[in-house]
Amino acid sequence: MPLSPPASPRVPGHCRTLSIQAYRRADGLWDIEGHLTDIWPTPVPKAGGLLPPGEPMHAMWLRLTIDATATIVDAEASTDAGPYGHACGAINADYRKLIGVQVARGYRDAIRKLFGRTAGCTHINELAGAMGSAAMQAMWEDMNADPAARPAALDGCHALKSDGPQVAAFFPRWYAPAPRTAG
Repeated sequence: MPLSPPASPRVPGHCRTLSIQAYRRADGLWDIEGHLTDIWPTPVPKAGGLLPPGEPMHAMWLRLTIDATATIVDAEASTDAGPYGHACGAINADYRKLIGVQVARGYRDAIRKLFGRTAGCTHINELAGAMGSAAMQAMWEDMNADPAARPAALDGCHALKSDGPQVAAFFPRWYAPAPRTAG
């Protein structure tokens, strides 16, 4: 169901696009590739002048190579456009620090710890965070192949809370009713 109609007439402004594509590799690994762009329909100020309409202020890429345990085994960042030219891309090689990080609970915290504030790029960090959940979607079948293992998604969102009706219906082995309170 789409959103309701806007409450007032409007004109397009800034557009941020996140695109994430997962690839299953022949060697058993996964490549998760992300691209972030920021584009305006009108000229906007940037370092050294005005950015023409339709040209990206930010255009950043990130590839995470992930093994069957959802651990990052390789990482590569690239910057095609940034408001401060070469300075924006100077941090790209540091994203190799993601190697060894598991894309699971705590993944976004690891990004903040490794690349918070001046240790990273705000835009690549945002992209990396979104890529974690996309990786889990791509690897869903692989990560849930063992019927004896607790599904990784349980207690990851409101619909899959351990005491909820969805878990009771679709994952009854892992259903844990909430304790009753005296009242």
